[in-house]
Amino acid sequence: MVLFCACVLLACSNSNSVIEEQTENPDRPFADYEVVPGDDPFTFTFKNKSTKFKSLEWRFGDDSLSVEDSPSHVYAKNGKYEVSLKATAPDGSTAKKLIVVDIDPTKFLKITAKAEGDHVKFGVEATSGTIVSAKWDFGDDDDSDELSPSHKYPAGDLFTTKVTVTTNKGSVAETNMLVSSDGGLIDVTNDFLLNTGPKFRASERFGSRWGVVADWRVNAAVRQRDGGMGGWDEWEGNSMSMESWGGEPDIINGKIQQTTLEALPAGQYFYQMIFHDFQVKNLLYNVISKADELPDVDKVEQTNPDVLGWTKFSGNGPLKQTTPFNLNEQHKVTIGFVSTFTDSDQNFKLTQVRLYQLAK
Repeated sequence: MVLFCACVLLACSNSNSVIEEQTENPDRPFADYEVVPGDDPFTFTFKNKSTKFKSLEWRFGDDSLSVEDSPSHVYAKNGKYEVSLKATAPDGSTAKKLIVVDIDPTKFLKITAKAEGDHVKFGVEATSGTIVSAKWDFGDDDDSDELSPSHKYPAGDLFTTKVTVTTNKGSVAETNMLVSSDGGLIDVTNDFLLNTGPKFRASERFGSRWGVVADWRVNAAVRQRDGGMGGWDEWEGNSMSMESWGGEPDIINGKIQQTTLEALPAGQYFYQMIFHDFQVKNLLYNVISKADELPDVDKVEQTNPDVLGWTKFSGNGPLKQTTPFNLNEQHKVTIGFVSTFTDSDQNFKLTQVRLYQLAK
């Protein structure tokens, strides 16, 4: 069995944590209570502090209720629950108070995933109480009922592993973690990159469709759209884009790139790209480099100590791809795309990018 190890959180539905019904009747009751966490993340005591009441009615937000003075309640699963107390006075006047209890599994459940040989060893840790069972979904059509299973993943791909745990009181919670064949990953995108989607922002617009993607450097070769636009497309949800379609101007050594805001710590990283679509007949690469500028398209596959990793695209899929890379020392990196489209009907529309670091 696995023991829990953190704390329970309470959350308010908005900036006003208490919702009360008040009247001008001087004999009206006053509804008030305190939420006291119990011995696991699903158990709470609701300590009554009401006055001038004859009876109480508690509704716990999960189709259960109580008329006790200070009831305890065990929730069956994680989630947000509106706990409402209604106090009724002898003359029939009432008052209410509502607090939202947030049982957030990301606050009290933690997956561990460490590489052991060619397998990843999983574990789950949580707060006070006892986990008696776990159901794992490894994200690749395989699963396990072990508390601490091992699983083998193919190299280079990323998977979302989910675990559903059951406590000794029968309560159930689910959480997940992105993993690779090297172990668990941490999302560090917002620490180092700007404008990563979904719905990329544009810094310039022309007409109803084309623009320049904000916060990324877009060279002249990409800006071959109407009005000197390129790198951003309103079509299909505000994507990062390159396109040479139906006799439109070629793209020769086009580049869209961004240098990280800060130096990345030494470690192992995975740059994930999610496309709406792409059609590539000539050359399109994702490149990660320690230099301030990405290499020209015809030099990507040449030996270059600054190039940390690259992915070459062809055809029209798959639409989710990942470029892994390693940093031996702390350093800024430049990330982006280089391309040459000379044949007709080529493009890509990128929906989102994420940067993940291997958890230590």
